[in-house]
Amino acid sequence: MEAIASSVQQVLEEAGLEAEASLVVAASGGIDSTVLLDVLDGLGYPLHVAHLDHALRPDSAADSRFVGDEAQRRGLPYSIERRDVGEYARTEGLSLEEAGRRQRYAFLDQVADRVGADLIALGHHADDQAETVILRLLRGSGATGLGGMEIVREGRYLRPLLRVRRAEIEKYARQRGLRYREDPSNRDPRFLRNRVRGELMPLLKSYNPNIAEVLNRTATLLKTEDNLLVELTQDALDTVICERYNDKVALDSTRLLAYHIAVQRRVLRAALQGLAAADGPFDFARVEQVRGWIGTGDKRLRVLSAGLKGQGAGPRYILRRGQRPPVSRCFDIPGVLVLREHGVQIRVQVVSPDRFDKSQLGGTRVALDADRLGARVQVRSLRPGDRFQPLGMEGHKKLSNFLIDAKWPKISRDEVLVLTQGEEIAWVAPLRSSHAFRIQSNTRRIALCTLRQWDGD
Repeated sequence: MEAIASSVQQVLEEAGLEAEASLVVAASGGIDSTVLLDVLDGLGYPLHVAHLDHALRPDSAADSRFVGDEAQRRGLPYSIERRDVGEYARTEGLSLEEAGRRQRYAFLDQVADRVGADLIALGHHADDQAETVILRLLRGSGATGLGGMEIVREGRYLRPLLRVRRAEIEKYARQRGLRYREDPSNRDPRFLRNRVRGELMPLLKSYNPNIAEVLNRTATLLKTEDNLLVELTQDALDTVICERYNDKVALDSTRLLAYHIAVQRRVLRAALQGLAAADGPFDFARVEQVRGWIGTGDKRLRVLSAGLKGQGAGPRYILRRGQRPPVSRCFDIPGVLVLREHGVQIRVQVVSPDRFDKSQLGGTRVALDADRLGARVQVRSLRPGDRFQPLGMEGHKKLSNFLIDAKWPKISRDEVLVLTQGEEIAWVAPLRSSHAFRIQSNTRRIALCTLRQWDGD
């Protein structure tokens, strides 16, 4: 018994848990969570017991009563709730396992937030870890997945028993005379984890009696190496990402391809997951597909999923999610217009010619004749049939043809805005101003127009 308490205490100290820290203990009523509750209670931490009834068995309410009675016997506060996991699984199109996991963590988070707990303690142990590694291997996980469960995840979920074997937990329960509930669903062969536990693990033990220890050691080694790759990937992301917004990431293709292939894959997975977490996790095949497009310099517009696209554009590779909504807004000049839906700000200042500095001009900053532009302008999205006279050209040109000639990628076409006076386009932002609004020798006032990203400040 002392061995388990010592192991748990060491884990808590490594996690940086202070003596007065409060914990929500996830209690199913089974042997694992009952032993966890007993150990933590014995160590003197402030505890709050939390139990979720998944409503999957006719006798599940008895588990709730058992947990409530046990908490009362120990003089501990507790929270018990019932949720129809089966209905949730059907509504969301999830497996029962995944639906139960989501509902369970949502419930535990809500309880922890309500009672102000520092961490949520879960009853996973070393045999669970071995099974998790096998499950993830069967699903084709990389080093991150094969690193198994973490002792502390997201700074919130704590697994104090992760270094303790199931046999030790059973021995502890016998010696302490603990009562607990047996969940028959833990033997249901419909669940893959149960088949791994009841069929595959015994078979692997016939090859290596210490297979659980081996898998736990492998997970520890891979987790350490994965942590190093996470640091390298973060450094690479800071170098490779040249533009980032809520719905867009632009990568420097040359810099990306200069990294080791393992870092390339992780950078791409992180970029994709950051844009479209709901479409993930992004498996090896999808990540490798994007890496192949970047490696070959592919410039075609590619659809990765219903809402996610990718396209090479010069030295960059752009990943985009969804479409930016069309806009049409008027404002007075001088003035500032913020387009939150596009994440940009357009500022127009009016200056005299003697204060005009040509060196500051570029695609995102242009100079127009303020008197020609007028006192009120419109900023809008592109429309079919738009035409304008690019600066330096004699005739008008279709805006669609201008964008093609400028090699503006299709994936970013909805980011282009036009500043207009009436029906006439004065500036195609951020590409070119109009010849009709150019600065001339008789220009008396100059409108300096600037487009920049808006981050809410």
